Amino acid sequence: MERYLKQLIEDLHQISNNVNSSDSTKDEPINDEESFYRHIEDVETYLHGDEIPISETTGILPEQLPPSEKLSEKQKAQLAVELERFLEHFHFALDFPHNYPNHLRYRFIKKFWTEKHPAMQYSTTHIEFCNYEKENCPFPGYCTSCDEFEIDDKDLDSDQFKDLDTDELPF
Repeated sequence: MERYLKQLIEDLHQISNNVNSSDSTKDEPINDEESFYRHIEDVETYLHGDEIPISETTGILPEQLPPSEKLSEKQKAQLAVELERFLEHFHFALDFPHNYPNHLRYRFIKKFWTEKHPAMQYSTTHIEFCNYEKENCPFPGYCTSCDEFEIDDKDLDSDQFKDLDTDELPF
């Protein structure tokens, strides 16, 4: 497996080097008319563009990514780091909790490879794996997003406003 992983990582690097360097993965500040139009073009692509398989966008087939059970923890971590860097060249950022271990990321990345997304030229598409349901958290013990977005039930209690006149409502 080591030999295969080495070759796969070399392929990732070669493809990355062939990606047009003018298609920077960093979001550009919108400070002139040309960058504004590129930004609008990417917004339109994101909203209405054809969804393309990740394998078609990147040139790496899902079958080329080894099954998790055939990799050691160290190999999964190494491959996850390489694949995340690789995806940046194609304007994808995978959103994991900051402290989420690299070896655990691999299964999410492998699953992502079976998806379809519009191909962005200038902006970055952030891929979230969280559905913000605490009971279904994909990152238990590592994620605090659900706690940060939790709404206090008293804020949703509309009965507290039932006796107020329209001009007295806080909204």
